[in-house]
Amino acid sequence: MRDLDGIKRIDWQYLVSRREALLCGSITDNAYGLFKKATGIDWHAKHIFRLSDGPVYHSGKELGELRTQLVNGGTPLLLDFCEKLIRSVEALDSIARNIQNIDCSKLDKTPLTQLVEQYIQAALSAHNFLLPLPIADAVLSCQILDALPAASGEDKQKWLTILTYPTKENEHTKEERSFYKLTLAYKQQKKNFNHLLEAHLRNYAWIGARGYWWNSAWKASDIQERLQSLFAQQRKPEDELQHLDALRKETEAAAQELLGRLQIGEESAPHQLILLAREFAYLRTWRTDVIYGAGYKAKGLFSEVAKRAGAKSGDVPYLTYKEVYEMAQTGLFPTLPTELKKRKEYFGTFLINEEYRIVAGNEWKAHLQEIAGQKWKRESQLTGAVACPGVVRGRVKVVLSPDDLRNVERGDILVAVMTFPDFVPAMERAAAFVTDEGGILCHAAIISREMRKPCVIGTKHATKVFRDGDLVEVDAEKGIVRKL
Repeated sequence: MRDLDGIKRIDWQYLVSRREALLCGSITDNAYGLFKKATGIDWHAKHIFRLSDGPVYHSGKELGELRTQLVNGGTPLLLDFCEKLIRSVEALDSIARNIQNIDCSKLDKTPLTQLVEQYIQAALSAHNFLLPLPIADAVLSCQILDALPAASGEDKQKWLTILTYPTKENEHTKEERSFYKLTLAYKQQKKNFNHLLEAHLRNYAWIGARGYWWNSAWKASDIQERLQSLFAQQRKPEDELQHLDALRKETEAAAQELLGRLQIGEESAPHQLILLAREFAYLRTWRTDVIYGAGYKAKGLFSEVAKRAGAKSGDVPYLTYKEVYEMAQTGLFPTLPTELKKRKEYFGTFLINEEYRIVAGNEWKAHLQEIAGQKWKRESQLTGAVACPGVVRGRVKVVLSPDDLRNVERGDILVAVMTFPDFVPAMERAAAFVTDEGGILCHAAIISREMRKPCVIGTKHATKVFRDGDLVEVDAEKGIVRKL
């Protein structure tokens, strides 16, 4: 690649880690020409660096400009952003559902290509809403903390956790509820168990295929393995269902009691911020569920395009969206077999002044990680924010990819960059959770409270510091994770 030194001089700032297929990432990183129109925020990302194993970097200057826009726009901007997010993401879901119901093998070339274009245009709009949520999370959290009565930092964090817990149930909670009902049917030896299992997979198999990794969709064997694990832990499905039913009532009651004690009235500015934070906590997971789910619903369309070009459906995730569209138009596979092989080994993508580039192959791995500045020293202790209190000891299992989830055993400490709905089966086995990323509105914060397991979030680099087998203590009273 030309001008590596120039790329190194860009003020790269780590944002998140999302192990997404090239197809998915290429849509996100090329969507920003539509950002102002889609989101209502006058901002444009021109520099993005992404590695195939997850880390995503943006220009620090550009991220700062977005943060300033969100702060200066205040509540009116964030409310408008929420409305646009819902409209755009629902539009993508509607198109994907339509595609799912079409037998694409019967379409001629022109309508097939038009369908690909229709999906891509809707996805480019919806993917604009992936980046701002983590930044908005941090902005809202700071605003609420500043608006709360004077107290210690530890007390304020506890208040924030109680006050911002979302009242709406997201897909991961609905899936849990469905799973526990399925488990209860198995326990009671119901004759319709297989029918219920098929229905569960129809509704939720896509959770395993996040990031357009369609081959990772949950199978019947995955659900049955999870079912056996629940019984091995001597957990009763009826108790878990009762807990899910009671949880939001209990947390809402705790929030109302705290609001009264802190004398925060319903019409006050802090209360409006808290309600907005709850909505953002819900939307943060909802938007990715729908966006990734849309990709899964459209996989039949992409598979048909690949089939007509003499390719395998498993090759599609390693193409950019422009290459997929070109393949639909020409009926030819858009890249050389040698390049495809290298992309499957390792790849990095750059958006530099709106020019999108790909470098691929294991020979690039060290160079790309050097640009990212991935150097970490082994520390014996890290600190983060408490998402759910408690103290527990156990052996570390670092989860960096969906394949690692199977390695998490009962009583382990699950250490991840961030958790997602497809982590839930492994989280059910783990004793506690530790994440690099996350604010109080993130998935790990919410699911840890649902499972009543200690959780420390936002440690920045636990996945780099700790290794599989390390014995650690998670002190989720003080927000400390220490190696023993």
